[in-house]
Amino acid sequence: MKGNKNMTKSKETLKAFVGEVINEMIHNNDNWVKMFGDENLLPATNAITKNRYKGINYFMLAATTRDKGYKQNVWATYKQWATVGAQVTKGSESTTIIFYKPPMYKDKKTGNIITGRVNYSDHEKVTGPIMSAASVFNVAQVDLSNSSYKVEEKTNTQYSVANIDKFVKDTGVKIIFEDDTSCYYQESKDLINMTPKAKFHDTSDADATQHYYATLFHELTHATKHKSRLDRGNQFEDDAQKSYAYEELVAELGSVLLSQHFNQTKTVRENHAQYLNSWIKALQKDFTFLTSAAQKASAAVEYYLNQQSKQRAA
Repeated sequence: MKGNKNMTKSKETLKAFVGEVINEMIHNNDNWVKMFGDENLLPATNAITKNRYKGINYFMLAATTRDKGYKQNVWATYKQWATVGAQVTKGSESTTIIFYKPPMYKDKKTGNIITGRVNYSDHEKVTGPIMSAASVFNVAQVDLSNSSYKVEEKTNTQYSVANIDKFVKDTGVKIIFEDDTSCYYQESKDLINMTPKAKFHDTSDADATQHYYATLFHELTHATKHKSRLDRGNQFEDDAQKSYAYEELVAELGSVLLSQHFNQTKTVRENHAQYLNSWIKALQKDFTFLTSAAQKASAAVEYYLNQQSKQRAA
């Protein structure tokens, strides 16, 4: 019964959040990505494990941090806070996050039930993965007077243009500047065409440089679909238009994540308005359209950041 309640709670949470995203898309149009918070804050992090939340949890916690006016994007469950002697303030409202319990398999010979990677010829799937929910509390909702936990007033690192350009170069993705009228990723040639920085302009939301990198981050996310990287195929084989809109949402969310990482203002591509209606329609029909796109975007960014870490260690 508890598992069913958790699944119901997780679905209700996701549907409510998708409703918020749709509302932002309808009423704020080009500014809808602003709902994911202040780029000066670090991405959502667990206070105890120090792990960063990924996928849809990143976006949900970022939006909650903005809406509640929290100064730190730091979270933990009630039990986790208790392990460091912290007490959640009475009456505090929790925030729901989503996680997936791994699939379970039965050994065909022994009948034993296991999780993790298996030899599929010797095992059959029994369950999952199963969507579940957990409740977390922001550090602002916790009494730390008798706790060993120390609040670290950290803000996001300020990256220079040179730092970002080095990251882009280290991705290994070929970037050309031959077509000065549009920006795009060409999968058949595995290259990105960018218009020069001089073609971008300041707006009330961001300066020209920030618009340039937001667009470049969008195209770099597209590039992870290549077979030499994450080999992300079409999500909806029977609906080319829906697949195209989905991939554009993955790229837009990837741009948000990379902009956050590099402390750049979150902006959208100039031509992104043409996708808004298709995103809204898809989200209204199926809330997993967003959760799946968020997971793919998170995986794309992790791919590049892990690649960067390996290069530093070499």
